[in-house]
Amino acid sequence: MGSTITLKNVAKTYPGGQPALRRLSLTVAAGEFLVLLGPSGCGKSTLLRMIAGLETITEGELHLDRVLANDLDPSERDAAMIFQNFALYPNMTAAENIGFPLAVHKQDPAEVEHRVESAATALGISHLLQRLPGQLSGGERQRVAMGRATVRRPSVFLLDEPLSSLDARLRTRLRLEILSSARKSGATTIYVTHDQAEAMALGDRIAVMRDGILQQVDTPRGLYALPANAFVASFVGTPRISLIHGTVYAPIDGVMAISLGAQQLALAMPLSRDHQMLRVVQGSPLLIGLRPEAVRIAERTRATEFERPLTGIVEHVEFQGHETLLHLSIGGQRADVPPQALPDLPAGPARSNAAGLTRKLISHAKAAVRRRRAASPLPPPSSGIETANSGELVVRASSGAHHRRGQHLPLLVDVRSLLVFDERGERVSPDPTHIPNL
Repeated sequence: MGSTITLKNVAKTYPGGQPALRRLSLTVAAGEFLVLLGPSGCGKSTLLRMIAGLETITEGELHLDRVLANDLDPSERDAAMIFQNFALYPNMTAAENIGFPLAVHKQDPAEVEHRVESAATALGISHLLQRLPGQLSGGERQRVAMGRATVRRPSVFLLDEPLSSLDARLRTRLRLEILSSARKSGATTIYVTHDQAEAMALGDRIAVMRDGILQQVDTPRGLYALPANAFVASFVGTPRISLIHGTVYAPIDGVMAISLGAQQLALAMPLSRDHQMLRVVQGSPLLIGLRPEAVRIAERTRATEFERPLTGIVEHVEFQGHETLLHLSIGGQRADVPPQALPDLPAGPARSNAAGLTRKLISHAKAAVRRRRAASPLPPPSSGIETANSGELVVRASSGAHHRRGQHLPLLVDVRSLLVFDERGERVSPDPTHIPNL
């Protein structure tokens, strides 16, 4: 059975004052498969090595099944780690590599042989047991490394980007084997990757990290539909979410709308609770996030009551086989994810929802509104779409569609699916009334 892993305000600072982790709190349930996701250098491998006992903890506490483990020797943590480079002994056969953890503990040779055979059979490498690592392919060496980790039957599996050096087809196959092995063993598993597709396919939950700070912990569906900030929204999802600079306009005697530059999206009336909250940020710089499924090409079907029209100019056609991705200009300004603010975070677990954050945002926004004059009325529609500095919007089309660069396309946007972030990248609206079908 797996161990519960609890991290309380854990930090890691290297000599010279360089922080790698900043007061991170997280609980991993026994038997859970948690994925640590983030770009290179965000601290995810450092966190994994701290749990394994290969890195010291500068600040905070690590508990394994309620036992304080900060100073436990790695051999006392009942954890097995699989590295990116396999770390096999080159002068040992595959069988000897798999059985090494058992041989070190002086287990009965017959029992060792039996467990090695069982692990090799489960991984489909029984016919390779007498070969040296140099005689094996990358995928075969990875299976041997997995066998060495599972043969001990540890309570914790720690995997540090174990598939990153393999080709795409083999990665897809082996990640299913890793998931199957973890499920059968019942071990608590923490898997490090920078590949969001891999994270979405494997994780019971995903912890997204950036610059040593835990951004959000949620299920794959929750991260995709309700990202805590623009960084999470842009890091999770393929194709990447479209972020466009925008502004909310709420004239007293008119319809509330979001300006995207040359075009506007009028919000559905009466306003949803989610959209009502946007009144407090009217006139402020915002980032508007649109997933591809929130936008469709307007064909012969009529718009629903929640859809609003846009016009897009095709800039690039990306053929994917099963579908075609259209990159469109809509006369806006493409936005980048704002840089990470780096002050120490307050104690406590990473947020899995934005309710507390939103209260702070509303307070901040109301103060900003009081300091500025009343919002300007809705600007008049543009007579055309400016292609210079335009925002990029990605829309899915069928694989049989034939679109060309420069083509004007009528679009329909489901305004219930808008994700709105402030200029710092924090999500403004916490409770969307509509979650797209995933």
